[in-house]
Amino acid sequence: MKIKHLVIVSLATFISSSPLAGMIPYSVENMPKSESWPAYEAQTYNSQVESGFIGAISNIVVLYDPAFSPEQINRYVIEQVTLANNAHKINNVQYRRNIVAVLPWKLQGSNVAEAVDSFTYNEFDTLRKKYGASLVSIIIESDLKDAQCGVQNGYHTITAFNRQCALPTLLAHEWGHVDRLNHEYDLTESHFEDDNYAWQCGGKPTIMSANLNFNQFDLNNFYSDPNITRDGEACGTTVANNARVLNDTIQHQSAVWREVAPLNIVGKVTIEVDKNKSSESIKVITVTRDGDLTVPGSIEIYSDAVTAIPSRDYSELATRVTFAANENSKTVEFKIGSNNPVCETGTRSVLIGSRWGEKLSNSADLSLSVTTPLSVLNSKQCKGNIEEPSTDKDNNNSGGGGGSTNLLALLSLLALAFTRRK
Repeated sequence: MKIKHLVIVSLATFISSSPLAGMIPYSVENMPKSESWPAYEAQTYNSQVESGFIGAISNIVVLYDPAFSPEQINRYVIEQVTLANNAHKINNVQYRRNIVAVLPWKLQGSNVAEAVDSFTYNEFDTLRKKYGASLVSIIIESDLKDAQCGVQNGYHTITAFNRQCALPTLLAHEWGHVDRLNHEYDLTESHFEDDNYAWQCGGKPTIMSANLNFNQFDLNNFYSDPNITRDGEACGTTVANNARVLNDTIQHQSAVWREVAPLNIVGKVTIEVDKNKSSESIKVITVTRDGDLTVPGSIEIYSDAVTAIPSRDYSELATRVTFAANENSKTVEFKIGSNNPVCETGTRSVLIGSRWGEKLSNSADLSLSVTTPLSVLNSKQCKGNIEEPSTDKDNNNSGGGGGSTNLLALLSLLALAFTRRK
């Protein structure tokens, strides 16, 4: 059988083969309809690892092209790491992925293959140690001329953030390669192990599948494993058992996740609104840390929609606050309103939280009420168009989904519009 896909199995394979390896992108014909499109919904998510978890944890630094907005990348990363961790639970593997920092970082090159060629290991080793990370995940824009969505190179993954590469398991797939997991047997270029291949069951591929002509938006969200069945069919065999190999990998003393020790937590942050410096349109958030102030540290401050709607009621917040040695307080501005003003009375709510701390642990969430400023309500744009806030009875939604539901509807419409573009 002629192999049409070039894939990466391990670092050794990468060194001996062409750098143009990895996943083949979708064709437009395979794109899902709007109701199936992955929705990156804003959500409260301070930690990727459940409280009290005992097992191996792979800490990850994410670097992304500054052309993307932090909010956009954060939602995407949250979706990807959540799916990866849920897969580990399904496969009964005591292993979790944990994001420790998400940072803008511009690489040379216009696609995955060119990006791989543009960096050296040394420039990212410093980052790994700074944030106590096992691996580095790089997310880039891509012209897709190399015909690939992602690649694994040692402890790095490089993936494209494009509509054609919107597979919700893309990062879980590439992280699997870091931990020695392979594609299907006939789509693997070099065969080093006899039991480490992807599989399909119940008519759907598993996470490490490389057959991207399949309907990727309807896949099994776990790794190949003969102990799991779908529609009466085993999801692996003795030679297709990614789950067993993953278990072996995390127990090995030379596993990637063991190479860099996690950072010691030296303090905690608290966040509050500075009422004296805040106004109708800008809330000033004070971020204060305690503990050992002689040690530098950083943490991301972010917003999370409840009933308020991002980019309409407020500008989304996703910014990293960095404390120098002996510095204990910083401020962040949270902007209310937008260029598309809301001509509506009443209040909506949004949460402000912290996550992904470097030597710092998270604060409690801060709940804020968002109202349309009087200056906006009295403007020509709003005069005569002021609406009373909707009630559950008005919108016929007994769950009162609020802003999150509206945001999902908006994203679905946008996805549908892109689907229809030629």
